[in-house]
Amino acid sequence: MSYQVLARKWRPRTFEDMVGQEHVLQALIHALENQRLHHAYLFTGTRGVGKTTIGRLLARCLNCETGITPRPCGTCSSCVEIQEGRFVDLIEIDAASRTGVDDMRELTDNVQYAPSRGRYKVYLIDEVHMLTNQSFNAFLKTLEEPPEHVKFLLATTDPQKLPVTVLSRCLQFNLKRMTPEHIAGHLTNVLTAENIPFEEPALWLLARAADGSMRDALSLTDQAIAFGNQKLSASDVSSMLGTIDQRDIERIVNALVERDGPALLAEISRISDFAPDYSIILADLLSLFHRVTMEQVVPGSADNALGDAAQVQSLARKLSAEDAQLFYQAALIGRKDLAITPDARMGFEMTLLRMLAFRPGSDRRAPPPAASNAGSAAEGGARDEPEPAPAAPAPTSIEQPAPEAGKQDEVPWIAEAESKPEPADAVEPVPEPEMAAPEPAPAQEEEPHGYAEAPTDDAWLASLDAQAESQVGYPEPAADAATSSDPGVAPEAEAAPQPEIAAEPAPTETPTAPVQNAPAPVADGEFVWERDFRSLGIVGMPGNLASNGAMSRSGDTITLLIDAGHARLLNARHEEKILAALRNHFGDAIQLKIEQGDPGPNTPAAYEERQRVLRQSAAVESIRNDPLVQSIVERFEARVVEESIRPTKDRSTETSRR
Repeated sequence: MSYQVLARKWRPRTFEDMVGQEHVLQALIHALENQRLHHAYLFTGTRGVGKTTIGRLLARCLNCETGITPRPCGTCSSCVEIQEGRFVDLIEIDAASRTGVDDMRELTDNVQYAPSRGRYKVYLIDEVHMLTNQSFNAFLKTLEEPPEHVKFLLATTDPQKLPVTVLSRCLQFNLKRMTPEHIAGHLTNVLTAENIPFEEPALWLLARAADGSMRDALSLTDQAIAFGNQKLSASDVSSMLGTIDQRDIERIVNALVERDGPALLAEISRISDFAPDYSIILADLLSLFHRVTMEQVVPGSADNALGDAAQVQSLARKLSAEDAQLFYQAALIGRKDLAITPDARMGFEMTLLRMLAFRPGSDRRAPPPAASNAGSAAEGGARDEPEPAPAAPAPTSIEQPAPEAGKQDEVPWIAEAESKPEPADAVEPVPEPEMAAPEPAPAQEEEPHGYAEAPTDDAWLASLDAQAESQVGYPEPAADAATSSDPGVAPEAEAAPQPEIAAEPAPTETPTAPVQNAPAPVADGEFVWERDFRSLGIVGMPGNLASNGAMSRSGDTITLLIDAGHARLLNARHEEKILAALRNHFGDAIQLKIEQGDPGPNTPAAYEERQRVLRQSAAVESIRNDPLVQSIVERFEARVVEESIRPTKDRSTETSRR
């Protein structure tokens, strides 16, 4: 007896043998039990999911000698003949080869004759979408009102090509693609019954390669058995398919997580011997990182559909959210670029090296030594560049540009203000007497254009900040002081606004507030968490998470109270960075403890938001009370768009940071 392939040998004989498609089987079983039978059924779905098999099973159920039943006996002559493909009243038609209108007319002519053996004459038309329009038109009337002894079972992989007039005359059932989990489970049963030794990873490779088709999975299994000499091993199946094992994917990802460059390159070199499809490998990596992100955001969501649930859960604990997103984006872009790279392996290697080199917090961010030397030489040139212009007006003129005082000098002032924070220490002892002279600039400050109120507004904002929090030393006013004057000329900067305050009747003592408050944090030495948090230098995701927490200290233990939403995003790497910053400030004996709860209003994020609101309201109030603005509003019936107002302090801070 000749060998029968697994796809034919293990074709289901009853509805209970079917794998998956429960939504279709349930409807058919209930219809058979209640004798509510339609005259035409349409089964749609991809190849190898059971369309023809369900049609043959339904024909057995309709013609079994025990009666119409969802559980045919399988022993009567009708069941045996249908099973063997020689039942005279089951007419199987391949519409792909019989597409002409003459073939359809022959069918409709024979429909009128009663069945020879069975209860019903069943027409099983496969790939029905291949019929021509003329064939469909000739078939429509018979399909709508066939004789009582006729049932039409139509199957197609492309229902979009069917006319709506055909769809409306049928009960349509859409068969789903098989999941890898279903396929691997069925292959386990088949190979166990066939006494074929196998490795479980080999089954998952076959299940993924089948792409939702059970018939393809069984055909590939036949090929793998022949390739492996009556046994299935993961390495043999991987070589046969031209893909890599899931364990190879795991080794690649582990090398990325451990930042092990040599191991990563060695793994790439090893798998390149199999001549794999690198696009498929990147697709597997994309699927893995997608599931890792899902597990991180919604714990417990990782299923075992690909047989790697344990690996996904382990990676979700090891990888940070930033790393998972970076790896996913790098794999996505790398897969798109494979088509234009000179060599597929080169593109694959560059994709993985990007993941390794540009991880958040990677030491490889720093330039190589040659580049750093060139950078230092460039910095030396930058230090020499501002020296020839020490007599330029003081940087305070950025906040109060005189509209009549020489238009040609505006650009040099801005250029010097932007470059001032870097060379201040290098040129500090040289320009003391020269820079003191042009500092007052009374001609500019006495211009009646309202620009001279900018320093007063800054002073007023700083005093409001100090009164609102009963504390001093907010980092942004300190940055303003750095941009408004050099440390060496601070007394002249204090003296400059004095004549103006005498001329202005309103806030007479406000200019002294920022000068007296500026050195307060250095003087008292007390660290206030919400106020001085930015001085710790915690950046990125750890900084954002820590800024939403409240700190308390007991001895050498610092406790951060963070709400549950932010605490869920906190991982071990984030805690290490926060602890390193705290130890750098408070000492190496500091220990960090994270607790979940309501941090209240004493968080750096809440403090900065309050300061921003205060500065914004002060800026709006300053514009409202500005005499020039009031004059414009009254004279031209103008309106101030308050949403467009921004505090000048924000601009000076940005300038100082540049």
